Amino acid sequence: MIDVEKLKAQLDLRQLVERDLGKPRFRGRDYAAFKCPLHSEHKGYSLVVYVHHWRCFGKCHAGGDAIAWVQHYHQITFQEACERLAAGDLPHIEKVNAAHRTPEPMAQTPDAAWQAKARRIIDEARERLWSPEGQRALGYLVWERGLSEKIIELAQLGYLPGAPTAWREIEGLNVPCGILIPWIVDDAVWGIKVRRAAGEQRYQQVSGGNIRGCLYLADRILPRTPLIITEGEFDALIAWQVGWDFMRAAAIGSASHARIDRRWYGRCSACRVLSPVWMPMPQGREHLHN
Repeated sequence: MIDVEKLKAQLDLRQLVERDLGKPRFRGRDYAAFKCPLHSEHKGYSLVVYVHHWRCFGKCHAGGDAIAWVQHYHQITFQEACERLAAGDLPHIEKVNAAHRTPEPMAQTPDAAWQAKARRIIDEARERLWSPEGQRALGYLVWERGLSEKIIELAQLGYLPGAPTAWREIEGLNVPCGILIPWIVDDAVWGIKVRRAAGEQRYQQVSGGNIRGCLYLADRILPRTPLIITEGEFDALIAWQVGWDFMRAAAIGSASHARIDRRWYGRCSACRVLSPVWMPMPQGREHLHN
């Protein structure tokens, strides 16, 4: 007789589904995402698979455990699925866990020499933003992004004039031209992102920073205070502007690394969970924050 519960507990469903569908499009610490074959998905990656269960968040809304997956995907009965899993050479959870026993190193700030150079770049860009040559960029921040002048100052936003594809060498660092968004946490400069005026890749970074390891506005996070995590910096600044003292906002900063480094887990875990909400924005704009 097959011990079904023991069988399911030993299996890593992520590896099982990968055998059927190939490598996932997205892979996180605890999940993998695929195109759902159950409704012949062409756009998107709605099938999300965890260690012991799976769920399609797309058209079919199917889901279940390892046995349900084998049933659905291979079009066989429950008994046949159990027998196939019990008899097959399948990946087990112990093998996956062994690969993750060593935690990833905690993110570190750039060295002091780089930070000193970055500070001078930030100061120069701030002066330019509030000068006559920065009026167009300032207007974009106020009228198109809905940021107040106070928030712009607090966030230390700046401007470096030049063509949308131009770069300048300042303090020995390659700096894109555009609106500068410093990533400063606890007085340490982690990086500088630049929003260009045009081009396929609107956002660039100053060389040498470590934005990937940072959490934008992390120093504003307070215990037992509602926290919103956004993808981009401007959304986080709008949330800060609207929420002020009763709510905190932080940003991952890019969909390409939508993951929080473990350095910031302690700060985030002490906050209250805030469900997605609609918040009114200046000039009648509305954004959805998560």
